[in-house]
Amino acid sequence: MGEKLKEILKDGALAADIDLTDSQLDKFEKFYEHLIEKNKVMNLTAITDERDVVYKHFIDSIALIKKINFDGKKVIDVGTGAGFPGIPLAIVTDNAEFVLMDSLNKRIKFLNEVIEICDLKNVTTIHARAEELGRDTEYREKFDYCVSRAVANMSTLLEYCIPFVRVGGVFVSYKSGDVTEEIELSKNAQKQLFCRIKDVIGFSIPNTDISRSFVVFEKKKELNKKYPRQGGKPKKSPL
Repeated sequence: MGEKLKEILKDGALAADIDLTDSQLDKFEKFYEHLIEKNKVMNLTAITDERDVVYKHFIDSIALIKKINFDGKKVIDVGTGAGFPGIPLAIVTDNAEFVLMDSLNKRIKFLNEVIEICDLKNVTTIHARAEELGRDTEYREKFDYCVSRAVANMSTLLEYCIPFVRVGGVFVSYKSGDVTEEIELSKNAQKQLFCRIKDVIGFSIPNTDISRSFVVFEKKKELNKKYPRQGGKPKKSPL
């Protein structure tokens, strides 16, 4: 089983112009095995087929490193879920520091097991809600990059994620398909949160018909203290 996964992953990564080492392939394999094992008892992913996990989770997560250099940077993954994109990014960029945040404690426990099994020295986790942690001075405006593959309205995501980003830093939202309308609707949120679109990077996951967009926002100045709003407001009434 292992050789097949590694083969699929190595080929898929090369198609995305990423050359994975044997050590990295080992870590991805261990991550996959633990994900599938734990998925039997808790809901981590609806995608379990080897090839699908490789392309829709692993390759999708790491494709960003061809566009953004995380070397030596501090990165937070907001709403990481089963560890995407944070764990794959951490496996391929071992000299960047990653914080994985999720509001569900059992997911955090799972991620801590993955970190141990894969011997990831550059990853820590935190169990928290984004709108609360974003007000915590230890995390607020402390990161070079924030990434999120969480499924949410762009305006909501901006309010969750921009508070973590230092001035001059960047938030990257992983999105499916065409994002034109969503970006248009997030203009007020961009204005209120002092950020603006730096780039929209379209790409196709190799060997699939799946198209993705990385929407890259740059933070221009320090955030107003009222953001993020608490009590679920970013989700209930987006800016």
